[in-house]
Amino acid sequence: MNDSRVPVNELAKACAGSADAAEWEEFLRRCMPIASLVAARASRMWLGRATPSIVDDIVQEIFLKLCEQHRRILREFDPRGEDSFLGLLRLVSASVANDHFRRQHSAKRGGKVVTVELDEYALSKVAAGADNPAGLQKAVLFAEIDLKLRSAPGVIAERDRAIFWLYYLQGLTAEEIAGLPATQLSPKGVESALRRVTTWLRKELEPQRPAIPHRPVEEAG
Repeated sequence: MNDSRVPVNELAKACAGSADAAEWEEFLRRCMPIASLVAARASRMWLGRATPSIVDDIVQEIFLKLCEQHRRILREFDPRGEDSFLGLLRLVSASVANDHFRRQHSAKRGGKVVTVELDEYALSKVAAGADNPAGLQKAVLFAEIDLKLRSAPGVIAERDRAIFWLYYLQGLTAEEIAGLPATQLSPKGVESALRRVTTWLRKELEPQRPAIPHRPVEEAG
C-alpha cells in the first residue's frame, strides 16, 4: 500500500485502529505542517511571537489529543468531503493551542481557567436538544465555518478570524481578547470586529441556514 497516495480522510480512519508504522509516519507527515501552522498563529495571537519550542510543545499536545480515549477523534471522524479531516485537524489544533495559552494566561493572573474543551464543545453529545446526539456534527460545522472564513475577502482579516474563534469557541470576553498583546484593539474594537465577521458570515451562509454559534456580543462596560 502506497500511503502517499491514500486520501487523508482514509488515512485518518486507518490510523484510528492501526499501529502500522508506515501509516502513522505518513499521517504525521501530512498533519504536522497544519498543526504547526495553527500553533504558530495562536502563539502570535497570544504572545505576539512564535518560537520553535513553543510550537513544538503545542504540536505535541495536539497529537496527544488525537490519541486520547483510544484515538476517539479519529475513530468518530465522519468524512464530509475531500480532505475534510484537515478541517477537523485545524479545529482540534486551534482548540488545543488556545487552551494551552489560556492556562498560562490564567496562571499568571492567579485565577482558575475554565477551558472549553473540544470533547465538551465540539465532539460531545451536547446540542440544542438533550436527546440530540451532536457527535462530530458540531466539529464539522465549525470546520466548514472556518473554511468559509479563510476564503473571506480582505475585509475579514486573519486577526478578525482569530478573534471570532477566541470568542465563540474558547469563550473569552471582549475585554480578555483586547488584553492579548497581538490584538492591539480596545474592547469596543473587538466587538466591532466580531460584528463585522458575524454579519458577513450570516450573509454568506444564508442560503444554507446552518446554526452559527449563538453567543451575543456583549457591550463593554
